[in-house]
Amino acid sequence: MAADASDLHDDALWLGGAYELAIELGERDDARLDAALTALWEAAGVVGCQAAVRAEPGTWTDSPCTAAALQRHGRLAGQVALPRRRTVVCGARAVRQRSGADWLVFFIPVGALDLAEPRSAAFPFRGGDSLLWRRPLDRWLAGIGAEVHAAVPFRLALIGPEVAGLTSARSLGGRPPAERWAAYLLPSGDGLEYHQADR
Repeated sequence: MAADASDLHDDALWLGGAYELAIELGERDDARLDAALTALWEAAGVVGCQAAVRAEPGTWTDSPCTAAALQRHGRLAGQVALPRRRTVVCGARAVRQRSGADWLVFFIPVGALDLAEPRSAAFPFRGGDSLLWRRPLDRWLAGIGAEVHAAVPFRLALIGPEVAGLTSARSLGGRPPAERWAAYLLPSGDGLEYHQADR
């Protein structure tokens, strides 16, 4: 039987890292994290909200889509349709840094991405050939980020493999790097500027 990229109970789908939309929200704020999570789930069109049962590996239970549930369980999961219409498992997690910054991370696990997008054979997906399939995925994630920003303005978003916390809005000073292996969403005026990955 062929593997199903949308099967939450297939532990293999969650292995090997993740492709992320990582959003630096700002200073620690429970209400903002909660609002951003709600906006993210709606913008991505995630179906369901599940939390892993720690005492029973491979078991999931219905969960409210709230920051409190996210912090209690470590991650929340559901199913989402990618740009090419393949349905995969997806997840969200929060990174609350010692410096005080909150990050909200929406991710597609690599195991699921490999099934849905066969060209994603090599992690961490850097290089010219990978841009062919990454750019549509990046634009889709950027659109989700833009909808979140319209509801809950944020400092920065990064799109790519394992990108959460790799830089900060303060470090960038409003400008993306000249060479980018990740995509960037940077606030500008009343909106966002999208800078696509070029490596």
